[in-house]
Amino acid sequence: MSNYPFVDFTQISPNRTSPRQNTVKKITIHHMAGALSVEQCGAGFASPQRQASANYGVDAAGRVGMYVEETDRAWTSSNAENDNQAITIEAANDEIGGNWHVSDTTIEKLIELCADICRRNGIERLNYTGDETGNLTMHKMFAATACPGPYLESKFPYIADKVNQKLEEGEPMTKEEKAAFEKLAANVDTLIKENDALKKRLDQYDKMGVYENAAIKWAYNDGNLPSWARETVKKLTGKGYLYGNDKNSLELSYIMLRLLVILDRAGCFGE
Repeated sequence: MSNYPFVDFTQISPNRTSPRQNTVKKITIHHMAGALSVEQCGAGFASPQRQASANYGVDAAGRVGMYVEETDRAWTSSNAENDNQAITIEAANDEIGGNWHVSDTTIEKLIELCADICRRNGIERLNYTGDETGNLTMHKMFAATACPGPYLESKFPYIADKVNQKLEEGEPMTKEEKAAFEKLAANVDTLIKENDALKKRLDQYDKMGVYENAAIKWAYNDGNLPSWARETVKKLTGKGYLYGNDKNSLELSYIMLRLLVILDRAGCFGE
């Protein structure tokens, strides 16, 4: 079982049951009853005397904290049956008292987090029924409490609708995933350009009748190996990607060297 991949802060609480005694089928949203950051919320759950925790917290800035991994049951809803089935989330307030308002930024991050939880745990649709029969529940359904406060409670139908829209639309790229994709695409573009340049050079060799210069083979990573290829060959032999033959000869051609260096520059072999 995986966790939300874009957590901003982690402080695992001792207040948990490991592992949970059921599969994840629900989401339970609470409010913090305070304008707390994810760090402050985590500090509260770190006390064994408090006997309370949640899987996640979302603060007013939309930052996500993780306090109990999804594989474990958090002690959140005063109901073991619910918490063994639910991923529980604490939402920060940006208003103390009154309707216990929650920021739009927090609400939108809750929607994103809930959609991700549903996708990873096979929850096809989030249903808010107003009681514990739905798979979107709240603390007051299980205990004599005002949690999650009037404002957040009023947003439950909206949260369910927006989560379901995301589930129906499929899984869009997050900004982090988009950045990673664009970086990879740029590396691929560079690889294509360098490969085209290599083809042109080889065509020139062929026309000049000196193609044999490109077919020279290097047996070892020594002073005879071109300087531009030495670090790549050193890395690949160190990682065990390149092995010699029965005579411990690498038998590396010019073309092979060029391709390995291009792939290395594109980040295909890691650091």
